[in-house]
Amino acid sequence: MQRIILAIAASVFIFTSSLFAYTDEELVGILKDDGYTSVEIIKEGVLRIKVEGRTYALFRLKDGDLQAYYSISGIEVPCKKINTWNRARRLSRAYLDKDNDPVLESDLLYDGGGFSPKKIQAFFRIFIFSASKFREFISE
Repeated sequence: MQRIILAIAASVFIFTSSLFAYTDEELVGILKDDGYTSVEIIKEGVLRIKVEGRTYALFRLKDGDLQAYYSISGIEVPCKKINTWNRARRLSRAYLDKDNDPVLESDLLYDGGGFSPKKIQAFFRIFIFSASKFREFISE
């Protein structure tokens, strides 16, 4: 009986150990494990990731959620075009920031259940792909 309880406890630990909110250092490691070489902590809860000369941010929010962020500066984009992106796309949202620069964001919700490193890596890969499509869309 004691072995069964230990086996169950070990299983619960293994299952739940991958479902917690991550530290900044752990997120850096997760992204580097996925091949991103330029990942740094800017300040608590904010990571900067450089990919092919472009800069992205990953915010670790207090509730465990992650938010990916990408901005393009020096280009004018009408709100109507941003709205077209939002109507036609899933998994991200676009808006004009206070400087009227186009921004793309996406969220990975923690919801108390957490997520694995593979989920974080897939989330960020999809965001990088989405940002490349966003750049193409903006420049059309």
